[in-house]
Amino acid sequence: MKKVIGLSIILCLTVINCFASNPFDEFKNQITGVAADIAQKNLDNLAKDLGPVLGGGSFRSAKNLGLPGFDIGIRVPVRNVINEDAIVKAAGIDSIPLPMLQAEIGLPLKIDLIARYTSYQDSNLIGYGLRYMIYDSWIPGIPYLAIQSVYNTLNVDTGVNKFKANTLSTALIASWKFVVVEPYLGVSLDNTSVEPDSSLNIGKNGSANSVRIDGGISVSLFPLTYLQLGVTSADSNIGYTAGLGIKF
Repeated sequence: MKKVIGLSIILCLTVINCFASNPFDEFKNQITGVAADIAQKNLDNLAKDLGPVLGGGSFRSAKNLGLPGFDIGIRVPVRNVINEDAIVKAAGIDSIPLPMLQAEIGLPLKIDLIARYTSYQDSNLIGYGLRYMIYDSWIPGIPYLAIQSVYNTLNVDTGVNKFKANTLSTALIASWKFVVVEPYLGVSLDNTSVEPDSSLNIGKNGSANSVRIDGGISVSLFPLTYLQLGVTSADSNIGYTAGLGIKF
């Protein structure tokens, strides 16, 4: 119970911080009025930071929900901003938390449908994807295995700072089920693009590819509920994931 309360406080503080600070306030300033190669570098580095956070927190288990299984909860991936990301650093922000709502529905043939959404400060994210369990473990200590692909789109429209970021995240996931605890491990490839709005007259897009490793645990403290805590690494950069939800 104390862990649930503690994580709830963390999630609330993260959401408050997310609304209090906008990581994209300096987007236009860092890509206009600068040399073309600097603008390109800044867009690419923003894409490198956005990929792991947009694709982050999308799994906590390789075991499929089954038909008609359902899972809904809050996921909060957090990315520590790289020093080279001039756009976010100029806004005075050192980490990007992105609280989002994620819903999963079990389908036939060991497939789960994934949908994600968040909205704050004139920005919104919509994501969708599929997870397929490729190995259904029944031997203790042998993991469940799944593959997953999720496509996320972030639209930012905050005054003069307008752009769209797309991330396609493909992952191989393993998890081990032990009564109320389920450790998980996943390796993902995040392919990200950043497209400034045409009104900015940049004529350039940013792009980045990152290999992301996620590890953590999902704990069912009470029936039909879960608590998720995880650590992620991408481009030698450490981040975090937290989540709370219900499933049945």
